[in-house]
Amino acid sequence: MSEIKYHDPSRLRQEEAFGFHKVATAEMEKCTDAKFVPAYQTYKTSYDTFDEALKQGGGENVLSQSVKAQDAVCDKLYRGLNNQVSTMEGFFDPAIAEVARQARIILKKYGNPTTLPYLEEAGVLHNLIQELEAFDGVSDSESPDEISADEITTNRLSAIHIDGWVTRLKTETARFLELFAERNTQNAAVVTGATKAARLATDSAYRAAVKRLNALAEVNGDADYIDVINAMNTLIDRQQAILKARATKSANKRKEEAEGQPKA
Repeated sequence: MSEIKYHDPSRLRQEEAFGFHKVATAEMEKCTDAKFVPAYQTYKTSYDTFDEALKQGGGENVLSQSVKAQDAVCDKLYRGLNNQVSTMEGFFDPAIAEVARQARIILKKYGNPTTLPYLEEAGVLHNLIQELEAFDGVSDSESPDEISADEITTNRLSAIHIDGWVTRLKTETARFLELFAERNTQNAAVVTGATKAARLATDSAYRAAVKRLNALAEVNGDADYIDVINAMNTLIDRQQAILKARATKSANKRKEEAEGQPKA
């Protein structure tokens, strides 16, 4: 039986939590089971209260325009990458055209991330870049099962001239997350008691809604709930990837700082 994976929203930074709940409420709204609706309505009401509390928390952050501009940079790079793959699909050398076709398989798997909310887009780009690096042979990750070996087995990204696009997109996506986190840290410094209470209530209502939907899926079978369950698990996977990347970055930073200290 399928079920929504465990996810603790209290681990998220404030704007991350808000973004997560925004998408989660939109996905859960699609479940119209009468036994689920009351739990959903409680969750949605809590989210709306959280939203209103944030709006009253001090207005636009000074970094908001920087975050928006950096998002536009990432969007432009993704489109350039996509266009380059399209160009190389028509290359005269069949072996290179085949590499481009296989790269297209990866791009199609993730859809168009530029239409997604900030954190969703960052999560999709993170996973996309990892898979393209695996396809190139510079990552330990596994390539997609549907992609088989061909004549060009190494340096595939450079063969179709997208290695520079991928590297730059990776750098700019990391910069976007840094700006987003910095803005969140500044916002957290002015969190009001009402905002904190609203967030706690929203987190609690989320857990109750997940518990109810999973219980219904267990009792009734998951056929009527599978679309919502899959959408929620995709959202959770993306958020977990961001948390994991942040934890790795923090650990590496602590290690570098420790190695840079003089020995006693």
